[in-house]
Amino acid sequence: MIKWRFPSNDHGENKGINDSGVATFRGTPLKSLAREICQNSLDAASEKIVIIDFDVFSIPIEKVPGIIELRDVFSRCLEFWGMQKAITTKEFYNNAIDVAYRQECSFLRISDYNTIGLTGTKGEINTHWTNLTKSSGASDKKGTAGGSYGIGKYAPFACSDFSTVFYSTYNMDNEVAYQGVSRLVTFKREDGETTQGIGYYGNEKNTPVYNQLSLEPGFERKEGEYGTDIFIAGYKFANGDWEKDIIVSVLDGFLGAIWNESLVIRVGDKEISKCTLQDMIEIYRDDLTEYTESYYMVLVSSETHWIEEDFLGLGLIKLGVLVGNQDAPRRVAMIRQTGMKIMDKDHLPGHVPCVGIMFIEGDKINEKLRVMENPEHTLWQPDRTKNPIAAKELLKSLNRFIKKEIERLISTGGGDEIDAVGVGNFLPDVSEESKDKTKEEVVSDKVVEIEMKVSPKRNRFGEEPGKDMQDEVDDSIGHKEPGGDDSEWFHDGGHTIDPKPKNPQPAHIEEGGTGAGCIKKAVSLKKFIPVCVDKVKGHYMFMIVPSESAENGVIDVFLSAETQNYDAPIKSVTIINGQQVELNGNTISGISFKKDETIRMRVEIDYYEMCAMEVKAYATSK
Repeated sequence: MIKWRFPSNDHGENKGINDSGVATFRGTPLKSLAREICQNSLDAASEKIVIIDFDVFSIPIEKVPGIIELRDVFSRCLEFWGMQKAITTKEFYNNAIDVAYRQECSFLRISDYNTIGLTGTKGEINTHWTNLTKSSGASDKKGTAGGSYGIGKYAPFACSDFSTVFYSTYNMDNEVAYQGVSRLVTFKREDGETTQGIGYYGNEKNTPVYNQLSLEPGFERKEGEYGTDIFIAGYKFANGDWEKDIIVSVLDGFLGAIWNESLVIRVGDKEISKCTLQDMIEIYRDDLTEYTESYYMVLVSSETHWIEEDFLGLGLIKLGVLVGNQDAPRRVAMIRQTGMKIMDKDHLPGHVPCVGIMFIEGDKINEKLRVMENPEHTLWQPDRTKNPIAAKELLKSLNRFIKKEIERLISTGGGDEIDAVGVGNFLPDVSEESKDKTKEEVVSDKVVEIEMKVSPKRNRFGEEPGKDMQDEVDDSIGHKEPGGDDSEWFHDGGHTIDPKPKNPQPAHIEEGGTGAGCIKKAVSLKKFIPVCVDKVKGHYMFMIVPSESAENGVIDVFLSAETQNYDAPIKSVTIINGQQVELNGNTISGISFKKDETIRMRVEIDYYEMCAMEVKAYATSK
């Protein structure tokens, strides 16, 4: 006889409303539902493209399988826990009773296609069917599969006013079966026995019914349409904007799978596929999570740099990095073989805005990462593995790979132009003519001469020296301090150009406060990265990270040639964080160094070829 059966707990442990995997998903029910359903269907794929339907419908309440028994069970649950001070259980079952006596009941149907379905409907343990319907915390998926804990099955129950779900399958063994599962609390049956809190709708000994379940009018699987149907009874969100939440969750979690054409989602009358991705992202832009649109740009942009590597002999990984958009979130989406995004990798190197996607495709590396995942599939936790040290080292190696490739890109500019942080607000648009020029991603090895403009010398009265004046001075007579003029040389050996005695002259003081009595102390740098923002205009972005703190900081900038360095012909400089600095030739002074704190500056030089640069940093004191 087909009916609801709730097994006895044999006077053992009582199960409350929060003692269930269902509670894990109550905080974000629709987001968790879409994520878990898509993952399970991809794990069961039989063809390249998996199709999943989400559809809401309503039927008269009396057509809900076993509704009369469920009404009685809800009342018994409320009675058993009625003496509790906490109101959570009371609120849930009062609402369940109210919904169970309405004229109609809403359902959400979730159907997948091009999957193997739930096999092993006649087995007792360790089959796809029993792991879903009659097991707790059990999973027997292959090493590269997404699910590994067996708790994703609880997500649909969090979306039900009855905490009740019906499963139906037509599998590749040509078996058909359905069964209802109700995850409730302990209550006292008519025979006085207390229950385990879980009930099954089906045949004796809680076995399934070997037919397809027909609940939605007009819905039936055709011959050869293998897959699984999940019917969520008393669907909580039928009257709200349920489509939006599911679509947003799918776009956020499975962008990679959709782009790679391994997943198509139909939500009501909307379809999410590679062909419609752009439209869906445009429609739901305001509801998407923070980085989804940026990740989509990585996939579609012709400017994305893709790097492929057999990582540590564990299989293929692909890293795509898009550099230059000042709104880029500086995150990398970490996507495993199934196409589900696991996490957003942050703390990327450098200061230039960038965004990336990593596809982890190799079987061996997927197996290693899978056992690190938390139950929600949102984080890798090495301590979950048998060898946490090796797991941590694998994650560190992945992070080092990402860091190395991004630093390589930004150190070469990733091309001729990068719209670094805020620079786009100050620079004019590049002309179409310059955009058409051939771009190179390497520093030119061409030897070039740097043309320096030298102003004519003038005497102290502002006059240019005549032919009868000495234009050149022997180095043995004296030397000139940088930034001074001819009239204020230091006396060297007591001799000057003019043999006549002259009044003492004050020692020249350089701009920036350094003088004859100043002491220079070198400041070591942890990192210096120059990025060419616009070669044609001579615009650069510097990122400088000092290893120590110091005030009255000075930075000298040089162009690096084959055998020596040249003073960089700097035209202007601006510190992004607002520090006021002074520029004198190739010297930038008035900088405050703070240990490990990044200094970012915009620099314009009077030189229009790609070039290597060096800096020397020091602090001055009296």
